[in-house]
Amino acid sequence: MPDELPVDVNRRERNSLNVPASIETDDSFVIRVRNHGNAGRVHVHLDEDLSAVASLEDTNYYVEAQSTAAIPVSVDEHGVVHGKIKLSAGYGATTRWVDVKLTEPDDTGSVEVDESLAEPGGGERETTDEESSTDGATPGSTLADRPALPVLALGALAVAVAIGAATAFQSGLVAAGAVAVFVAVLLAGYLLVR
Repeated sequence: MPDELPVDVNRRERNSLNVPASIETDDSFVIRVRNHGNAGRVHVHLDEDLSAVASLEDTNYYVEAQSTAAIPVSVDEHGVVHGKIKLSAGYGATTRWVDVKLTEPDDTGSVEVDESLAEPGGGERETTDEESSTDGATPGSTLADRPALPVLALGALAVAVAIGAATAFQSGLVAAGAVAVFVAVLLAGYLLVR
């Protein structure tokens, strides 16, 4: 979840702006504007240092009455950068500056592991009654959920080819091969269903 810069508009009086003095982050972040009064516009400007490595989709945002708006600030280049964000309400009637410190992202490659992985079945999820039905099929299940179906279909195709070959060549050796294929498919089907 990206870091957030909380901004309150119209909290004490019309066009008032309450912002923290600074924010420190190592990646893109969101300016979360909470409007406590009438609808209005908030103007956002990144100073020269910050705009060299970060960007906004727009600079003028309309915030509905009694609502919250998220303004994403995309950090395009990483490194240590000090800059400022200028926020204005009421078409410049109120202006506030926020110090921004961008730091290097932590690329240690570490993964947080909680204690549930030490317990047997810690990573498994519980199944619902629909998922644990006797045939394993749920409404809308795919072939990946029932791998025996494609195998049985290929077995039936092999038997059909073997019977067709035995009929076409009318040879005892080919007929014996067809019977062997038929028996092998029956055995494989039995093992799959079992």
